Amino acid sequence: MENRIKFAKIVVVAVFLLLFLRAAQLQIIQGEEYFRMAENNRISIRPVNAPRGRIYSADGDILVSNKLTYNLYYQPNEVSPGMTRSELFDLLAEIIETDRETLESNYFRNQELSGPGDGVLLRRNISVEDMIKVAERNNQLQGIDIREAPLRDYIYDDIGSHIIGHIGEISKQELRDFVEQGRDYTGGDIIGIAGLERQYEEHLMGRRGFEEVEVNNLGHKENLLRSQDPVPGYDLHLTVDWELQLRTETRLEEKHYYLKKLAEEDDEIPEPGGAAAVMMDINSGEILAMGNYPRFDPNKFATGFSNDEYEEIRNDPLQPMLNRNTMFAVSPGSVFKIVTGMAAIENLGINADTTFYDATGEFRIPGWDRPFRNWLNYGEGELDFTRAIGRSNNIVFYELSYELYEEFRGSRLVETAREFGLGVATGIDLPGERAGLVPDGSWKRENLNEGWYPGDTVNMGIGQGYLSTTPLQLLQITAAVANRGNIYQPTMVQKIVDNRGEVIQENNPAAVKELSFAQEAYEIIEEGLLEVTMTDYGTAGSVFRDFPLDIAGKTGTAQLGFGGLSHAWFAAYGPVPDPEVAVVVFIERGDTSQHAAPVAADMLAAYFDLEDEVGETEGMGDPAGP
Repeated sequence: MENRIKFAKIVVVAVFLLLFLRAAQLQIIQGEEYFRMAENNRISIRPVNAPRGRIYSADGDILVSNKLTYNLYYQPNEVSPGMTRSELFDLLAEIIETDRETLESNYFRNQELSGPGDGVLLRRNISVEDMIKVAERNNQLQGIDIREAPLRDYIYDDIGSHIIGHIGEISKQELRDFVEQGRDYTGGDIIGIAGLERQYEEHLMGRRGFEEVEVNNLGHKENLLRSQDPVPGYDLHLTVDWELQLRTETRLEEKHYYLKKLAEEDDEIPEPGGAAAVMMDINSGEILAMGNYPRFDPNKFATGFSNDEYEEIRNDPLQPMLNRNTMFAVSPGSVFKIVTGMAAIENLGINADTTFYDATGEFRIPGWDRPFRNWLNYGEGELDFTRAIGRSNNIVFYELSYELYEEFRGSRLVETAREFGLGVATGIDLPGERAGLVPDGSWKRENLNEGWYPGDTVNMGIGQGYLSTTPLQLLQITAAVANRGNIYQPTMVQKIVDNRGEVIQENNPAAVKELSFAQEAYEIIEEGLLEVTMTDYGTAGSVFRDFPLDIAGKTGTAQLGFGGLSHAWFAAYGPVPDPEVAVVVFIERGDTSQHAAPVAADMLAAYFDLEDEVGETEGMGDPAGP
């Protein structure tokens, strides 16, 4: 027992002796060094932003990249003793010649969004000159941190802007949502706001790195203690043929100004609205071109708008931020006769040779006083079914729609439209897609407190009434006729590649739905669509008269119901008999389909490399009909 007590005493003495020697070393031998570090040096953890992934066209052109810029941050733990934040902001504003109230406003806005050690973002994308000014006077600006940052660079400015989208600063709500999802975001981060930038944010964003540095009392970096490099975001490789995209956007712009000039010269011609055009590979769903007019420059969102610039784009009546291919749902006009024709073939036993007679250019529902009229103010006489498609004769399609109402109370026309995929979004990899509307009796009772009348079905039969579709939905219908019944989900991105060049995701085309219609029905519809474009009497015959390939198409002029205004549509595919692509063109308040068809012809000529053979498509022939 006595030996154990003695041993314990020895151990206790030894421990105290070791502690004494260690204290002496820290306070006497190394005391001055540690005192200097405690007084003058602090540890700062500085995030390093990751560059967003790049975006490439189908043929490897870089469409979106990043360039170097500089951001200013406020680091409260590095401010010199004796200087207040207000005094520091006054000095900074003077040095970089900016509004001091803006710095203060940015501070209060971003303070609550910033995590510990992140610093508070004061100014984004400062010039090289301002960066040098701040660096030269950093002994006076302790607590102001300059950080390199990647700035989004949209190589082609506004071309393809509705596909690519734009970026912007994360909002409070988005930050809360992302943090709840466990995603690595902080206040002031740049995220995708629209288009592919938004749709593929999770892939494009990258993973931030950091530097843990030791800084002295002047804010200078003394030592890099540890660091982690940022991981760049993944690259997107699109399905878009960029030469075709450029051609499409150019033609839409030219068409807009052509129609605007006509409107200026003739008070009876309406001022055009926006325009859209989209082309798809019918056997994969890959989008080859998707154009809009007007456009916007996403670089403005990257570098920052002035208040006047932002108000101008926000209040523009042409809505330049709107992707009309996916976000604009209106009456499809006579392009919908493809659907009505399919319903008639499948349910009424109609075939290519079934004959009809248009005596007066008017159709009357029994017991109704108001007539439904053709686009011509006279009767066209006897027409078989495919010629009725070629001439886009409303009277024939009124009769077919009324017969569908009589036999099925309109349900079969609605069912056929929904079988083609109308009334639901296509699922394209772009945000904000509209679903459109295929109305029925239940919808009308719920929304208008009215029953469904035969006139509703008759109107729908020519693509009017409450029916609404997007250009992309009509493209999906057109492609399904061309490929004989396969519905593909449209896609913009062919593959996603990481920073080592490895493919992490690839689009493998597969039909998401096979339509139930008979193969003979597609052949009958196609025969009629060929008469639209490849005959002298077809409503688009004048546009495609000299086209070297057989193209199947359908014109559409959708009345707005007031003021004599109409939207212009044209849908087509080719070449027949072995089609490869489908295209749809839409011009808001475009007056007649004859203004939409030449744009489609030009896109098809560009795709098939026929420009030298086709020449200029504008104004070919005389307008033949809707």
